Amino acid sequence: MVLDHARIGPFHGGFVGVDVFFVISGFLITGLLIGEAQRTHRISLVGFYARRAKRIIPAATLVLAVTAVASYVLLNGITAVRLLKDSVWATFFAANIKFARDETDYWAQDAATSPIQHYWSLAVEEQFYLVWPVVVLLLVWLFRRHGRDRRAIVVTIAVISLASFAYGVRLTGTEPLAAYFSTPARAWELGLGAGVAAALVRVGRLPAALLAAASWAGLVMVGAAAVLFTEGTRVPGVAALLPVVGTALLLGGGVAAASWGPQRLLSVAPMRWVGDRSYSYYLWHWPALILVAAVWRTPSGWSGLLVAAGALVLSDLSYRFVENPFRTATFFKPQLRGIALYPASVALLGLVLWSAHHQVVSDLNDPEPAITTTNFGQENGEEVDFSDDPAVAIVEASVLAAENGQPIPHPLKPDALSLVETDDPVAADLGGCEYFGIPDPMPLCPLGDPDGDKTMVLVGDSHMRHWIPALDKIARQQGYRAYYFVLQGCTPALVQPITPRTDAPDEDCTFFHEWTHEQIVDLRPDLVLMSTDTQFEYVDEQGRRTKDNQEIASLIEQGMVDRIEATRPHAGRIVVIGDVPRLKFDPEVITERGATLEDGLSAPQARSMQMRRAVKAAVDATGVDYVDPKRWFCAYDKCPVVVGDYITHRDRGHMTLEYGRSLAGPLARALGLG
Repeated sequence: MVLDHARIGPFHGGFVGVDVFFVISGFLITGLLIGEAQRTHRISLVGFYARRAKRIIPAATLVLAVTAVASYVLLNGITAVRLLKDSVWATFFAANIKFARDETDYWAQDAATSPIQHYWSLAVEEQFYLVWPVVVLLLVWLFRRHGRDRRAIVVTIAVISLASFAYGVRLTGTEPLAAYFSTPARAWELGLGAGVAAALVRVGRLPAALLAAASWAGLVMVGAAAVLFTEGTRVPGVAALLPVVGTALLLGGGVAAASWGPQRLLSVAPMRWVGDRSYSYYLWHWPALILVAAVWRTPSGWSGLLVAAGALVLSDLSYRFVENPFRTATFFKPQLRGIALYPASVALLGLVLWSAHHQVVSDLNDPEPAITTTNFGQENGEEVDFSDDPAVAIVEASVLAAENGQPIPHPLKPDALSLVETDDPVAADLGGCEYFGIPDPMPLCPLGDPDGDKTMVLVGDSHMRHWIPALDKIARQQGYRAYYFVLQGCTPALVQPITPRTDAPDEDCTFFHEWTHEQIVDLRPDLVLMSTDTQFEYVDEQGRRTKDNQEIASLIEQGMVDRIEATRPHAGRIVVIGDVPRLKFDPEVITERGATLEDGLSAPQARSMQMRRAVKAAVDATGVDYVDPKRWFCAYDKCPVVVGDYITHRDRGHMTLEYGRSLAGPLARALGLG
């Protein structure tokens, strides 16, 4: 796993280390529980959770606390606050829920990746063990009462594991990111290890040569998965059987294998030394890699090896001075004291996280005046011939202020730290008409002026949605009933994108095209507005997938022509709003320690401009009206993150709702409605 994360060698499937970890964990823990039941005829749940607390919590708490402090020192304010929020979830062993909810890409590894993303697997394990000892206790009690042996326990574990496996395969096919972090979808991996532990007595009666061969086969299966799997391999689906079953064979085969089995190789002193420190190594390696990526570059090759070695040193120190002392300390031998480690950890981490958050907020709230046409860092007496349009003039002044290295205004609209939110970044109110997931039935929500005598329809993706605060205000003022037909990732152009969530053609978008056209035919609106971003992969006219930007631009141009021509007979007027120019970097750069407005100045992204030109070509070919918003975002071919005292972008491509709302007047005039 570490070699994969550090990009060392051919181990592109090193993420299967998580699958291996789950099987081993299920094997060890279940073996201990069944062994305790056989020795004492009971299972002490208090004792189990006390042992887990001493084993897991001290090192996990240390790494979370150190990572929080390091992130405050090394990362920008927004990324640091995001990390602190992730840490709260990790503190309560719910990081997997947080990352699944955010649709986190596990394979991303850059400065924007959470330094504690790896805590998701620890959360899965602890959620599983919240209920598993109770399950084992019930199984032991039930089958002993009826005179059954371990076979019944093995069969029951198998049934539970098969149900989890079926769920994991199904979820992986429909929601692969959610499946990756899901405890129910992963439970079968822990369950298989548990089943091996329950069947160990019978497995040990098999011929030693057969067990040795099974062990070698298992080791080869795990190694093959580590080398052959890639980012495109969907786990925990059917593909996960290779490393999971391989690990089970390796564990089961080791119970009484012949001397030529792989166990001797795996038990040499260096392997045991690393194995003892494997938990601490798991905790330290990921934040080390991500923090280095944030301040320098993404580690790989020799640099990855250097960071991995440094993390191993930290792991050794953590193992010797934190993990082992807490596990063996006589003070924590009373079971309740062991369990008390968890509330103590929560209290300590709460103090560290609150302090770090408070400091980040303080650093970003030193008052500074807004940029104006008379305050842009000019030298005494300097005069600039700004545009007569105030909305354009303030953009020009903001570009000059950035070039002059002016400090970032505070307070800002919105507050810079609000950009940390990972929910829908353009969540303008749709009045109950959210079409994501294609509800049945599809609702209709008249907004704007519901009693208006004219009808306005918006069609587009999230880059149409971020205009809703401005357009809804215009609709209310001008007496338009407004219908907002927007679906994230679905351009109004009649083309079919590949959706990143499933890596498959977006059938929802195709349906949405048909449905929105039917509504326009029925509504016969006075005004139809369209705006669009573009995805990075589409299906071309021959049904092939393409990522080529020139091909995508051609598809978008023709798709917009087709959509406009299909809409024209049913609408009084059609207006296309050009896309907001995309930034080359995330706007959170303005929260770097010591940042000035110059750090938030960017030329528009080249691909964004290419796609804008494709949409404009479709407008020219059809003769419909066009509004170009570039002048409200860029001047002198540069785009500032801050205009006046507004943050223009919530991310690289989406406008903030606050800035969009401020553009209601200029947009109304551009539409001829002001």
